[in-house]
Amino acid sequence: MSAGFDSLRHQRGVIVTASDAGLCYGVNEGIRRAMAIGAVSGTSLLVVAPFAREAVIRIGSRMGVQLALSAEHELLEFRPVTYSPSLLGGRGGFPVDVADAAEHADPTEVHREFRAQIERARALGVTPTFLATHDDVVARQLSLFDVFLDLAEEYALPIRHGYDFGPISLDAAHLARERGHFVAASTVNWMPAERSFDDVLEDLPAGVSEVIVSPAAPGDEVSAMLGDAQRRVATLEALEAANPREVAERHQFAWLGWEDLAVH
Repeated sequence: MSAGFDSLRHQRGVIVTASDAGLCYGVNEGIRRAMAIGAVSGTSLLVVAPFAREAVIRIGSRMGVQLALSAEHELLEFRPVTYSPSLLGGRGGFPVDVADAAEHADPTEVHREFRAQIERARALGVTPTFLATHDDVVARQLSLFDVFLDLAEEYALPIRHGYDFGPISLDAAHLARERGHFVAASTVNWMPAERSFDDVLEDLPAGVSEVIVSPAAPGDEVSAMLGDAQRRVATLEALEAANPREVAERHQFAWLGWEDLAVH
């Protein structure tokens, strides 16, 4: 497989991706505000989340598809698109616990479910720009990760992957590279309370890295529904206060989007 990222291998670049579009109205509004000022270069849609349709209408149609097998928020239940008994937890939807989701998921059902989620996104009007997995459940089982890569190849889409779960994780980054997929040189979940965006950039290696952010607009809905509401609101405030694109350009990083990594 040849990919558009070949020419970027030796370039110092950064992709800033807003995660969890569709989760709730406040998350959609936070992402919309961040994108409106150019503080992020893309977002990923949770098509099984309750505000997925609203996200596409208000944020835009070009986004990644964040494939889900788990639902970590106690007050937000996600259900499979397909009839897939092995993907259900005790609440009747996806399991809350990531390890539980990975342990019981049947690869055949995962393949069917992931395909259905991609097709549902397309039915909503989305032009997918990359594939990601919610909570990276697939990194825990080789058979599940193979399904993820198979669908990325079938749909000719780059993947977002780079998490490290230590001894419980596959060397998924190596497996993906062996099959010709782009894998970011580094993947960082930015917590503004812990360090500035300048500090994040200073620690990034050569090559193209990704910084994942999870902004949300303040409001009663976000506070009531999400256990990490305070962090998400603080992330939006940090994005608006110190625009990452301006910081990246000041540090001579190429500001990239997922479209720049399109598979050919």
